Amino acid sequence: MSMLKIIVVLTIASLLAAVGYLRLNHLDVLWWYDWKLNREVTSDQSLGLGRYRVDIEARQVEGINDDLSALTYNADTGTLFALLNGDPLLLELSVEGEVLRRIPVKGGRDMEGLTHVAGNQYVIAKERDQRLSLVTITEATRELDVSAAPSLVIALDEPGNKGFEGLSWDDANRRLLVVRERDPLRVLAVTGFVDAVAGEPSSLDITEIKSDGSAMLFMSDLSSVSVDRSSGHIMLLSDESHMVVEYDTEQKPISLLGLWRGMSGLRDTVPQAEGLAVDDLDRVYVVSEPNLFYRFVPAD
Repeated sequence: MSMLKIIVVLTIASLLAAVGYLRLNHLDVLWWYDWKLNREVTSDQSLGLGRYRVDIEARQVEGINDDLSALTYNADTGTLFALLNGDPLLLELSVEGEVLRRIPVKGGRDMEGLTHVAGNQYVIAKERDQRLSLVTITEATRELDVSAAPSLVIALDEPGNKGFEGLSWDDANRRLLVVRERDPLRVLAVTGFVDAVAGEPSSLDITEIKSDGSAMLFMSDLSSVSVDRSSGHIMLLSDESHMVVEYDTEQKPISLLGLWRGMSGLRDTVPQAEGLAVDDLDRVYVVSEPNLFYRFVPAD
């Protein structure tokens, strides 16, 4: 073997060893935080994600090949709604992950966030142009056109492919929580948009929610957010860090759901978690690209 080939082989081996070390080191730290957070005494209102175990794992959503993204729960219908960000499509799903309805979306390219507000109201977030659109979806809706829907563009950062990744309606505080994926990571609170009335003065307000805890937990990206209606706690999902973290009303991290193989009863790591929702029975749902559905339930 020539000297050049030896050098190339050694370089590749060194890189692979470094990647393996970083992955192992990341997992060691994640296990430590999982132990640390989930052993602490929390309030009765806490979901306590450390006690959750998967009971539906990697179920393939029928008729979907790729691009399964945002997720939200509608307590009025007892069903879930999900988005596809490639060919614009909205799905209504049962709590077991069965497809109940397919709704094509016009004017909905690059949809990455979805949340149910109340009744027939939903908000959709588009990633690249950082646009929120308020839409109506009824039992009779068979096609949705968002091009003329009331919209809000939040131009805090440069537009691009690292923009809005998820949103959730916080009913107690009448606000939307919107997460930016990275560069920088952001959690924004938007009030006044959903409640705006045509012809009346606007009370729009946008603030950033910050927590030292998110940095401490080394979440390298944010792919979704969900608000637990009973407690008001915020849950943030990180695709790259493979975890869901529960934050209390003071933005303190209090519990963690690991999405790596061997954590939370998982046989395999969730490949690319993009959507997160919680139902009124405190069951946690995650959808992952390309087309996978997960449900986590308390073990006790």
